[in-house]
Amino acid sequence: MSISFILARMATPTKIGRYEIKSELGRGGMATVYRAYDPSFEREVAIKVLPREMMHDPQFRSRFEREVKMVAGLEHPSIVPVYDVGDEDGQPYFVMRFMTGGSLAGWIEKGKFSVQDAARIIEKVAQGLTYAHKKGIIHRDLKPDNILFDNNGDPFISDFGIAKLSESSGSLTGGGIIGTPAYMSPEQAQGSELDSRSDVYGLGVIVYQMLSGQQPYNADTPMGVVVKHITEPVPEILKTLPSLPSDVDHLIKTALAKDKNKRYASAVELAKELNLIAFGHEGNITGSTTTGFRSGVFNKTTSQPAAASRGMTGLIVAGVILLVVVAGFFLLRNQLFATAQPTATLVPTEIATEAPTVIPTEALTSTEVPATEAVVASAIPFAPACAAGGTIPTPKVNETNKVCTKKIPYTFITIPEGAKFTPLNPDMRCSLESSTLISCTGKEAFSYELEVCLPPVVANADLNKCAADSIFDSANQCCAVIPPQGAGCTIFKVDLRSCP
Repeated sequence: MSISFILARMATPTKIGRYEIKSELGRGGMATVYRAYDPSFEREVAIKVLPREMMHDPQFRSRFEREVKMVAGLEHPSIVPVYDVGDEDGQPYFVMRFMTGGSLAGWIEKGKFSVQDAARIIEKVAQGLTYAHKKGIIHRDLKPDNILFDNNGDPFISDFGIAKLSESSGSLTGGGIIGTPAYMSPEQAQGSELDSRSDVYGLGVIVYQMLSGQQPYNADTPMGVVVKHITEPVPEILKTLPSLPSDVDHLIKTALAKDKNKRYASAVELAKELNLIAFGHEGNITGSTTTGFRSGVFNKTTSQPAAASRGMTGLIVAGVILLVVVAGFFLLRNQLFATAQPTATLVPTEIATEAPTVIPTEALTSTEVPATEAVVASAIPFAPACAAGGTIPTPKVNETNKVCTKKIPYTFITIPEGAKFTPLNPDMRCSLESSTLISCTGKEAFSYELEVCLPPVVANADLNKCAADSIFDSANQCCAVIPPQGAGCTIFKVDLRSCP
């Protein structure tokens, strides 16, 4: 290779087509990216220039135009739009929106993501990815470098189809496999036929890296990483970060399943599962919406035919009339029942506006009423008694992981939100890590007991719905017998490991 060729390759052009080159943004094996200015539209753009060697393939030009036009047709608010396609002196290029917010790779370098922040980003990326899959386009090189952000912090997927173009250029690959080893699915690493689930695998690797701060597989060489993706079991992310919700492990193992038939069927399914873990609901996401999307919200305006609108109005009017009749009936009934009752207020205003009250189990066993306190007859009938045989649910407690830190053993345990925990041995110490996760430590290779209780919670508005010897069951809307001491509690055995 001559020195003049190397200098020509390294030199930054001043102009490509009508675009004025400002600087080089990055250079890789498949393309060089420049920051440029478009004088026609007075805006900054990014230009991706593919290697000139690709033109050695006589069929590449038509394939390039066909593939890039297909990518340019992807119109989704989570995909970087392609503005223009061309070639400069036989060198193919295409022009994209310039993203000012950097890449996900840069964000990951700054630190790990919370499950909630990861879910918000993956939700948008998954929708764009699934939209492209429905158009028959597989990304093939999904990685943090190819997820870019605008100045509002919204993520966009870039470089759709570029790996496929490079893969089809025999002069470059020499029969090899194009892609990034750290995010490559087993079937792609083996040169097998790909479908959208290969991108789901790549998205799963990204989730793993966002939450843990590291990639699932590491080796001394890129080929060593590829082999691990094919042969090694999916790493248990809870061993790396035991404070994560336990369901994250299942999500990662499903997304990174070696058998693509055992993975999530789509990127949106993965995103919904992550939303469930992060927020307790799947979120309002889809893989086909292309407009009205802003920060995870779909703004859809629908209009109904006039007849349907009039019918709906009639139903609303009828419902209002019925509501007035029912309200009048209850007002009249309360007036009849209250004629002989005292007019004292049952629930003081300051109590009625407080937060729900947690009734400790031991407090529920007392039925005494102080002698100095006047007993006021209820103006509202008590709620019905609950059916016999009802029980207080026992809280579910699970151990998620055992670790040793500086030769000190720790066990991580999940408990229901709002549950109370008490170590029954003085040598064991437990602390709350999140609303549903605690960590316990003590002597090595010792067994301890942990009491976990989920006390009944009664809203202030429900305090007077039952007599003094019972408690209101909000789930069944009835009065239950006050549970005995220890009801709603469980004793969990904690075995601490021996640290080497």
